[in-house]
Amino acid sequence: STAERVLPGAEFHRYVKGQHSVVRSPLPYTVPEELAEHIDFVGGLHRFPAERKVVSRAWSRKDAEPGQQYGGRAAFHLGVTPSIIRKRYNMTAEDIGLLPNNSQACAQFLEQYFHQADLAEFMQLFGSSFGHRSQVDQVIGHQGKGRAGLEASLDVEYIMSTGANISTWVFSNAGRHESQEPFLAWLLLLSNMSSLPWVHSVSYGDDEDSLSLAYMERVNVEFMKAAARGLTILFASGTRCGCPGVAVSEVVCPPAVPTCPLSPYVTTVGGTSFKNP
Repeated sequence: STAERVLPGAEFHRYVKGQHSVVRSPLPYTVPEELAEHIDFVGGLHRFPAERKVVSRAWSRKDAEPGQQYGGRAAFHLGVTPSIIRKRYNMTAEDIGLLPNNSQACAQFLEQYFHQADLAEFMQLFGSSFGHRSQVDQVIGHQGKGRAGLEASLDVEYIMSTGANISTWVFSNAGRHESQEPFLAWLLLLSNMSSLPWVHSVSYGDDEDSLSLAYMERVNVEFMKAAARGLTILFASGTRCGCPGVAVSEVVCPPAVPTCPLSPYVTTVGGTSFKNP
């Protein structure tokens, strides 16, 4: 095949498991000497896509208070609105963006999209107690058609509720790297832009053992370049205490200690815990 000629030593086979099919080489490869200095890494040859494991809900039977039926509506709370978040962080109506150069962005992956109309309705319902904007100023990338995604909607609505009245961009990143988020493609896009927001929020992540060292080191280079430009990149720490595939209810996490980020060149942000807000 063409790939085997370009990468001498590789021998590609198709591997099938259930409904999934991938092409990989069980043998090591070499890179032509004249190309080696121009290549950062070669992906998609040896590693198999990580299996996505279902993580159980944080609540369990023992979490229910006396007199509450497990699985019933009273066993957990769905009312964490922007006003509750802002109150928890001692934010008043005056704590909004006022300077013209305030800016922020959130990055979306895995074909997650938001709708401007949903954002406007959300702000109409929940933004009455603080000054806010009801529209994203700029969308970079392809916004797919169809229903809005839960993750994208949540990210956009809440960054614009806590970082209220601040110019907000959304980076919509299509495609995959090794069946996962194409973080490097997103970072290269940032590197090639001369004007962009100062703060970037990301609510996506991968398990460290699912990526090659070469890829992670290349991503770290872009994180360092972003920091040198003065950009702040915030990553959600996740809710699994650094234990892939382990249910939250089965792990005891140190209080107020978020899981460590994969990269030392970004800032990891932990979650906000409520008990019947």
